[in-house]
Amino acid sequence: MLFTFIPVFSQPTTVHGKVTDQETGEPIPFVTILFKKTPIGTTTDSLGVFQLISKNKVDSIQFTTVGYLGKSFGIKPFTTNELDVKLKPDLIKISEVIALPNDAPVRRILKEMIARKKQNNPAKYPRYSYRKYTKWEYHLNNVGNKMMQSRAFKNNQNVFKTAEDSTKFLPIYFSEQLVYNEIQRNPSKQKSTVLADKTSGVGVLDDYEISGFTSALDMEVNFYDNYIDLFSQNFVSPLADNGWFYYKYFLADSTMHNGVKNYRIEFIPRRVGDKVFKGFMTTENKDFSLLEVDGTLASTSYLNFLKSMQLKSTYQFVSDSVPFFRRNQIDAIFNYVPLKNNPSKKPISLFFTQSAVIDSVSVNQEKDVILAKGNGKFETIKLPDSKDRDQNYWETHRLEELNPREKLVSATIDSVSQIKAVKFVDNLTRMSMTGYYDLGRFEFGPYASTINTNKVEGLHLFAGARTSSEISTHYMIWGGLGYGFRNKKFNGIAGYGYKFPTINRQIIKFSYDDKIVRSGENEKILFLYENALSPTENNLISQVFKRDELDELFREQKLSTSYEYEWHPGLSNKISANYIRHFSPEFYPFMRAGMPVDYVSAVDFSVDTRFSWQEKVIDDKFLRVYMNTDYPIIHIAIGGGKVFYSGKENYYGKVFTTIEQYWKIGQTGFNYAIEGGMYFGKLPYTMLDIPRGNETQGLFSYDFNLLNYMEYVHDKYLHAYLEYHLNGFVFNRVPLLRRIGLREVLSAKTMIGSLSDKNQQIVEFPSSISKMSNPYLELGAGVENIFRLFRVEAIWRVNNKSLLGAPTFGLRAKFEIKL
Repeated sequence: MLFTFIPVFSQPTTVHGKVTDQETGEPIPFVTILFKKTPIGTTTDSLGVFQLISKNKVDSIQFTTVGYLGKSFGIKPFTTNELDVKLKPDLIKISEVIALPNDAPVRRILKEMIARKKQNNPAKYPRYSYRKYTKWEYHLNNVGNKMMQSRAFKNNQNVFKTAEDSTKFLPIYFSEQLVYNEIQRNPSKQKSTVLADKTSGVGVLDDYEISGFTSALDMEVNFYDNYIDLFSQNFVSPLADNGWFYYKYFLADSTMHNGVKNYRIEFIPRRVGDKVFKGFMTTENKDFSLLEVDGTLASTSYLNFLKSMQLKSTYQFVSDSVPFFRRNQIDAIFNYVPLKNNPSKKPISLFFTQSAVIDSVSVNQEKDVILAKGNGKFETIKLPDSKDRDQNYWETHRLEELNPREKLVSATIDSVSQIKAVKFVDNLTRMSMTGYYDLGRFEFGPYASTINTNKVEGLHLFAGARTSSEISTHYMIWGGLGYGFRNKKFNGIAGYGYKFPTINRQIIKFSYDDKIVRSGENEKILFLYENALSPTENNLISQVFKRDELDELFREQKLSTSYEYEWHPGLSNKISANYIRHFSPEFYPFMRAGMPVDYVSAVDFSVDTRFSWQEKVIDDKFLRVYMNTDYPIIHIAIGGGKVFYSGKENYYGKVFTTIEQYWKIGQTGFNYAIEGGMYFGKLPYTMLDIPRGNETQGLFSYDFNLLNYMEYVHDKYLHAYLEYHLNGFVFNRVPLLRRIGLREVLSAKTMIGSLSDKNQQIVEFPSSISKMSNPYLELGAGVENIFRLFRVEAIWRVNNKSLLGAPTFGLRAKFEIKL
């Protein structure tokens, strides 16, 4: 008998199923589910599906969520239970609000809260400082036996940990940081001093440093703002000025604390399809300031990858009267499963949590914030021993203790990093960012140039490499050799760079390039495509999807040196000196007075100044990846030099500028970029501005997609690129389209320019080039987020009919990954 009962009680209690609205049948996401009289719980996913497991004896389970009546069920312990749960809307509360729309207590309270937002917002003070302790954690949730028993992990079972609901997870990142922040509004100055910093991460998560306007200074969540900007999305705050348009509010409770009445206000979405939360907030009747907010994202069906998110914020009173932040926490789960064949089985997902605790607050100080660079706006300073703090320091300086899971995650990550399969995936991730595959002391790449084909070279093969940080973290040597099978010529690159061991970014480079380039390609393309590994669009992908022959190519030899100096975050200069030689193109040969010209050359000098504000970046040796900023990014470059041709020479000058910004407008986004420039003196057409056309079926944000290359050449030009992303603002309100997750996008691109005939004194213009009599204009309308991965746009060339046969209408597509 004993052996008969052992298997029964060793089996855990499992409950799975789906929660839906009793009246509409729609799934209810983020329902709180608990085994009664235990802390074991979970929430439903965006489809209302759940699973909860316990090894302890439990016999009942309860379901609760804002806007619905709670429900409890009896279950059989130590077996698998399947439940189809239908919750009834809490119509009593809704009817109470509707019955008294003008004078209901909740409206009066919210009116007071919104009226006093400015005076209660902690970010209002002209000067303030505080100490902040932040923790970040990532791990893979819902790891199944298939992964655990795979070849990669079967000998490393110790890296998998057990969550409270008995599922397995794999830790991959844990970091904690203690900083002291000082903020000043006028003139604007922000300073963050890193007191202690400890990071344990797998591969790139450990090596890459996020700097600039870091999370040390960024509060991430401020419910006093109308919108909460997270993961490149704008979510509507329940305390937004127009919150009643997005939310329904209910006065749930009121209590007395020290003679002050506290109100608990619950909120739910007014409609489906908005980026809003459901949850509660508490306030008091003295100043009507926020005391606590707990909000769960109401629906993620219109978002990619983000499957759930919960925000928790608490506030404190400094000196019993000054409202200020106390604690923020963000919990989110990401995954990508386009097809769900088994809804009851949770897929592997990435769990992310960030929490920040604040103390030592001081407001309205008399002294200004002092920066190391007096003319700067903000800076981050790391104390010399900030990364070397011992365990005793952390135990005495943490503003809150690590919980058992955090201790477990932190202790496991080093073991995960040593697994061969993890290292391989890490190398692929690095390669996607840097263009090079890590082989230890050397890195192979850039991968995009390994194989190519075009009309000049035919099949072109290239092999290149560079030194890695295992050889040096201060200098880098790179090189590569290629061969074209049609023109039977070798070409290659070589270079050396040194990064100075200084606080401010400071790099010097020397390089030689000999390669085939497309007419119009030059370094100023990188002012807009800043994270591109190269200014060239001459690659295999462009050949596969071409709509016209790629023949606007010529050989360029370039000897270059540059020095880059960052004065302070957001302001940098780059000084460049180049010797450039352009050889006569095979299909657009250089001609002068009816005679062929073999090549033209130039000695060129330029100074580029780059401005940005509150920008996050990732630095990896010589590579800098620009992450995001809500403000414009501006480049201003001036230069000049001497051009040599047919035994003659003359001086020239140039000036050009770009401005780019992604501007969030409510839940939509407007992206614009403007570039303009002017050349003085005479130059060959290959060194002037050749507007970037697009002779592929692909879609480019900063190219003219229905323009052929070599239609126009300008020595004075102005280009504008506009995109308006509605992010499903219309489609999410159409029931048949809501579940598909499609998003609307509109675009417009225009340019004006002129060209002086004096430039033909060097080489004559090709016959394909025509002068622009009217502004060029193309308009587009399309759909993003097709299968979560593609954007397709219909484009019309409205003005300036092409003399080269470029289409007046076309469908263009691009691959893109967005939240």
